Amino acid sequence: MKKILSVFISAVMGATIAAIPPVHATGETDGIDGIAIFGDSIASGYGLDPDKEYNYGQIIGDYLDCKVENYAVSGDTTFDMLDDVKNLSDEQKKFISSAEVVVVSIGGNDLMNYSAKEILGFAADNGLLNEGYTKDNIPQELSISELMTYVNIDVVTEFASTGLAAQLKLGMVLMDIYSGLCVGSGKDEGYISEVMIPNITEAVGIIKSLNPDARIIVQSVYQPLQFSPEFMEEKLAGDRAVAAGMVRLRFEEILADFRTKLAAIEGVELADVLYEFTSLTPEQAETEQGYAYYFTDIELSGKDRDFHPNQRGHLAIAAEILDTIGVLHNDNGLLTKVYRSLPETGREVTYPHIALDTYKKVAGNFMLGDVDFDNIITGSDATLVLREYTLLGSNVDTIFSSTQKEAADVDDNGIITGSDAQMILNYYTYLSSGGNLSFEEYFKIPD
Repeated sequence: MKKILSVFISAVMGATIAAIPPVHATGETDGIDGIAIFGDSIASGYGLDPDKEYNYGQIIGDYLDCKVENYAVSGDTTFDMLDDVKNLSDEQKKFISSAEVVVVSIGGNDLMNYSAKEILGFAADNGLLNEGYTKDNIPQELSISELMTYVNIDVVTEFASTGLAAQLKLGMVLMDIYSGLCVGSGKDEGYISEVMIPNITEAVGIIKSLNPDARIIVQSVYQPLQFSPEFMEEKLAGDRAVAAGMVRLRFEEILADFRTKLAAIEGVELADVLYEFTSLTPEQAETEQGYAYYFTDIELSGKDRDFHPNQRGHLAIAAEILDTIGVLHNDNGLLTKVYRSLPETGREVTYPHIALDTYKKVAGNFMLGDVDFDNIITGSDATLVLREYTLLGSNVDTIFSSTQKEAADVDDNGIITGSDAQMILNYYTYLSSGGNLSFEEYFKIPD
């Protein structure tokens, strides 16, 4: 149990509900000339099995039928990316000068490294350093991985969960991290504003000088410290839950601040991966954590635990970037193939609704009446609609996403009723008897 809470500290960061879309054009896309990707381990696909899994750049390239050059490097900070952009090869410059879109995924390592320094100070001040180390012989700057040389994170998390006094100390170091990143003091505005955003802005300027017409899409950094209720109940309780919540909520504030400042950079568009991974409405966010545990492997044990995007996460990022680009069509390629082959999570959770809406909008292969999105209409669709109707009549929270509601309202009267369920069941019966008309065509037939 001690090791679980260490994720909250050591894995600080690595990284509009969509309405149902209009009918997309099929066939060729509208001529995306190429996509270049800069970033860190999230963009490079760290942790994926290259023999059977796909990073989001590969999914995007397949969907848009265009060449994608992925220049992302695991471990890169905004300093590293800026250096990469300043030292592009002639071949890279040539590709970028003709690329229509440049995607940037950066910032997680900056936040990790900054936080590692503060955590090390916290450990030193409270006598938690590994044997042989003192406050006088530790470096001023270090990464999360280097942090492990000087301090056992399990010892830090155990200390932080021993009672109110320890939690107050943890709260103070978290506030120091937040202030240093987001607020600053005196004339300084915080590390995000003073260092990270200028680095990204300068890199964007260099890219624009090579290709003034390129669309620059920057990704917000997702919050990985979101766990399922089952995991919280099984692995975190009492003081550990309090300490874990303190870390999670503080870093939600940090990541929201970074997202806002990213979006304000002149000449960029924001692909809001933070929102997609959280996948909660504002009302849900008041009581629920979000779904990063679904899009990462943060809940696995030992060496399998990872806060990088898993295959579900890369699919969600691909869908969000494609939605931002806006060149959409009915997909029968890798995007749909990956979605249909997603592995089970081991828990009773389906693809989160907000991210699912984005995927369905981009995939475009939507059928009226197909509320479980398995591309066929069966009696289970009618059952789901009837359950939703029952919940609506009971004044309790319903379960359908906006896209599912569109699929369920088959009589197009703006509400979900038992009549919708009956129509879906009637159509399923028709199909079972050998019928081959579409749903819409079937209900145009006179009685």
